[in-house]
Amino acid sequence: MTRTFRPFYGWWIVAVSAITLLLAGGIGYYTFGAFFTPLVEEFEWTRAQISLSLSIMGLIGLAGPLFGMWVGRYGARRIMILGALLMGLSFACLGFTFSIHYFYAMYFVAAVGQMAILHIPVLTLVSQWFEKRRGLATGIAVAGLGLGGMIMLPLSAYLISVLGWQWTYRILGIAICSVLVPLITLVIRNSPRDIGVLPDGDKHTAVESHRRTPPCERDMQIQRWTLSSALRTSTFWLLVVTFTMVFTGTSSVIAHAVPFFVGQGFSNQVASTTVGAAVGVSILGRIGTGYLSDRVPVRYVSALFFMLQAGGLLLLIAPGTQASIPAFIVIFGLAMGGLFVLEPLVIREYFGLDSFPSIYGGLWAFETLGWGAGPYITGYIFDKTGSYNTAFVAFIFATLLATVLVFLVRRPRLSAT
Repeated sequence: MTRTFRPFYGWWIVAVSAITLLLAGGIGYYTFGAFFTPLVEEFEWTRAQISLSLSIMGLIGLAGPLFGMWVGRYGARRIMILGALLMGLSFACLGFTFSIHYFYAMYFVAAVGQMAILHIPVLTLVSQWFEKRRGLATGIAVAGLGLGGMIMLPLSAYLISVLGWQWTYRILGIAICSVLVPLITLVIRNSPRDIGVLPDGDKHTAVESHRRTPPCERDMQIQRWTLSSALRTSTFWLLVVTFTMVFTGTSSVIAHAVPFFVGQGFSNQVASTTVGAAVGVSILGRIGTGYLSDRVPVRYVSALFFMLQAGGLLLLIAPGTQASIPAFIVIFGLAMGGLFVLEPLVIREYFGLDSFPSIYGGLWAFETLGWGAGPYITGYIFDKTGSYNTAFVAFIFATLLATVLVFLVRRPRLSAT
């Protein structure tokens, strides 16, 4: 009697997580640059004014611990469905923009939805479903974000050129709701326990699984970190400072790369395709980071990708920028991909899984100040100087400093209370 092979259901979770990040992440993170120049031409807003919408989106990250608590209490599935509805409807409403304040309000609602559907719930899901192959599974899931940027950014630029920015916003919003809501509802399950299996599809009993767990991870399971206990460690705050400095530069390039290349003489379509290519390369960075982190200490992997980001930024300000574009696409693309995977792996490494959603949300709440401020500061500097160079140089130094700081991070010990 032949046995029918059934793949571990966790890989379906990874697949839907990747599709979610492809669509919602690709639209929410990367299409902004395609709308930048059309909005300037339509309303004569400054770059700082437009960039402020991203800062508003970033400030929603301050509610990261709250979202983490909701994911822990209600499960990722419910939160993601609500997030898809909010994000889709708000993007559709952006197609009716008539003032800067309306524009800000819709991006605020979109940010709430984006926070509910992207990193905290998705990475919590992957961490629940995988143990031995968590790095690889995380890399594959988050690769969807890179694929989304590679597809959605140039596609948005094309739709804008054919249909206009208003209808493009509406189409993107409808796509989020019509695809993700049914997909998440039908496929996502919060943990392996929901269908009576173990992480990784393991056949061993819970006792055997515990015996095979590495000692450092067993210690973290016994210690049971919480957000409040993590906040009392220097490790947490070093991670906040390190990743904030890095992500400030990352978010600024994501927001301003398209108008930067337009300023170099490219059309909006070509500039969007160029940045989309870098985001496409980031897929390799995401999967590569997951693969490396399963084999190399995460601090070394972090330092590698921090230095890649600094190198990519350097290429933007180097003489003969157009000639260095292929190198920028590869180097910054790899860095961008790796950075989105590193943080959850770092949290798991130092704090375990017991309070992963709340600790990740807490870390993101502080880092979002840099993520949100970076694009606005960059736009303001351009409005005052007519150049992005000053901002990019500052981000290079910040990223190099973060490379040093990551080696100061040590595994924390839970204080007795």
